[in-house]
Amino acid sequence: MIALLALFLLTTSACAQSFNPQAAATAGVHDLWWKSGESLAWNPATLSPNRGFRMSFEGLSFGAGIANNAFSVRYWNNNIAGDHFLTDEDKQDILNRIPDGGLRGYYQTSAPLVGFTYNRFGARVALESAGEAALPRDLAAVILYGNELNYPYGLADFAGESQSLMDWSIGFGYRVEQEQIPDLHLGVGFHFYQGLALAKVARSEGDLTVTDSVLQAAAVIHTITSDRGDGVGFDLGAMAVLSERWEVGLAVQQISSRISWRVDDNDQIVFYTDSAGIIVDSLNNDNYRERALHYSDTSYTGGYADTHLPLTVQLNARFAAARRWVLLGDATIRTESTSRGPAGLEAGIAAEWQPRRFLVLQSGVTVGGPWRSRFAIGGGLRFGAYECDLGWSWNGGLINAAHGIGFGLSQRLNF
Repeated sequence: MIALLALFLLTTSACAQSFNPQAAATAGVHDLWWKSGESLAWNPATLSPNRGFRMSFEGLSFGAGIANNAFSVRYWNNNIAGDHFLTDEDKQDILNRIPDGGLRGYYQTSAPLVGFTYNRFGARVALESAGEAALPRDLAAVILYGNELNYPYGLADFAGESQSLMDWSIGFGYRVEQEQIPDLHLGVGFHFYQGLALAKVARSEGDLTVTDSVLQAAAVIHTITSDRGDGVGFDLGAMAVLSERWEVGLAVQQISSRISWRVDDNDQIVFYTDSAGIIVDSLNNDNYRERALHYSDTSYTGGYADTHLPLTVQLNARFAAARRWVLLGDATIRTESTSRGPAGLEAGIAAEWQPRRFLVLQSGVTVGGPWRSRFAIGGGLRFGAYECDLGWSWNGGLINAAHGIGFGLSQRLNF
């Protein structure tokens, strides 16, 4: 049981958008003053303003986050992890913590491999992975207790999708000459998505009931796997300097983004019993089981499957509160539920304090999205040509009460 639950939590997935390593210390809240290849992951208009350097290169960067909707870090360590005996009370407590919609697990990673900017042009190559999965509460009960007599177990809520891809992107920003806004910049970004791996439960439905003498069941489970795919998408962005203290930005991301996968394996399992069911005492008889249980396992290659990246609209704000204090704000709307997160609103606020010219301390909090909440802390180094940011986040809670964790490291060279 422990192995199955752990495997589920470690291999299932989801995310709002790719986990931005540069924003790990601010809980995903973006800074309009950033200018690097990472700009292509959220707002290409930030490539346009002059930040005091003409060229930048991204160094080793990586970001990742995991979470689930049922167990805190403390509860997992104390009650599930390890190899200890679970009493009936322990098992019931575990089930009580799983929502009616099932146990859901999430992960997301982003590893920018190459990125650079030159004047107002930028390019970036990043390896990203995201997805989500749901384990029905009934199935968790079977794992913990085994099958209960006369109880109908539903399989329709079992779902999951995980995908990994390379994001090859280019973009540029430009300044718009006009008189209404002191400083207005627009940007456009183009993405080519190279699909590397897809695993998806395309269909899951059915139920199972066992009495003391009869078994009745009917189910269809269809899965798809692929290691080849491609797609495109583009982003539009704008940012404006309203005053010496205020800057705002608006971006529409992943417009018309989708990936078309060339399917390697289609696997479909179908089984059902006649209306009278199967006599349990006769299951040991192979001839009887083959006659009474209508079962087929069909596997074939070929075909195509499409996955979507969620269209998002993001509003950003930056306020220079004092000489060393900066406040940041984000509001993101996702218009479609996908493996990268549910539809809805996510909002956050963050602060940056620069106690020394070479040191920046950061913290932020975000609510909404697949994580439900994120609290992050971290900091950065600013040594002229070299910049580095490091951050940690607690997802769905705080410290040991969190339901997941996140981490990010980003580095840049500016010339």
